[in-house]
Amino acid sequence: MAASTVKIGDNGIIQIGPETTYGTATAAYVPQHSRAATLGFRRDNLLPSPRLGQTPGVREYGVPFADGEIVLAYDNSRAVIGDLLATAGNLATNDYTIGSSTAVDEDSLSQWIDYGGYAIQYTGGILNSLRFEFQPDSPIVVTASFLGRNATKVTPGTYTKPDITGVVWESDISATTIGAVPMCSLAGTVEVQFPVEGTDRHCLGGSFIKQPVRLLPIVTTGSLTVELDDSTGADSEAILDLYLAGTTIGDSVIGDFTLSNCYMTGETPALGEGITQFPINFTAENLIITTIA
Repeated sequence: MAASTVKIGDNGIIQIGPETTYGTATAAYVPQHSRAATLGFRRDNLLPSPRLGQTPGVREYGVPFADGEIVLAYDNSRAVIGDLLATAGNLATNDYTIGSSTAVDEDSLSQWIDYGGYAIQYTGGILNSLRFEFQPDSPIVVTASFLGRNATKVTPGTYTKPDITGVVWESDISATTIGAVPMCSLAGTVEVQFPVEGTDRHCLGGSFIKQPVRLLPIVTTGSLTVELDDSTGADSEAILDLYLAGTTIGDSVIGDFTLSNCYMTGETPALGEGITQFPINFTAENLIITTIA
């Protein structure tokens, strides 16, 4: 008996590309630094039988859709990450500006996911959240969540993965500041949420959901874990003073990520043994991401 093959994704790849027309597969896929994907096709809405004693026949499914996440190691080259950022904001020079008052450069993405020899092409992907994670001794990890239209099996191809040297590591972050004050941050996250509705919107007789609609406001948040400190150059106590006064803490900068006009939210530090660490949670007006050509 021949041995079975277990495909665990070792050779998997995630590609993305902008769609000229919503739901039509892109002709310009760009491979990413793939880490994981939960993006999947949902055909789980079985319809009930039309009459008692009747087993549903051919028309036993409702209108399907695709949703889930792709997880990538962040590459600050526009040639690699630009298509994803363009669905969140727009590009001026080297900066992508993301926020409620900013129109996006691209509306929808196609995704091609090769699970190590079994490949599926997803179309009509509308971004509904974008999250960046900054952890010690780790690359910057970006997680993008989508609501999509359709999925089809495709023939796996030959991919040229982006150069591994393009991955941005935590050690590559040039500076972390809050209100122009350098801050010793131990970890952090930045997230932009785009409210989207559309899974229950389809025309009578249609086989697909309509293009999902983004709702306002777009919500931009961040969090930096710091030590409670009053020393020059790492004065987290000054941030707490602004929080208690109910005033802005200014812009927050994590390397190439700038969150403008931030207000701290959440709680003051908890009392406990050891060095007091606490998250500075904040909301922001906009997120600006600086890339390289």
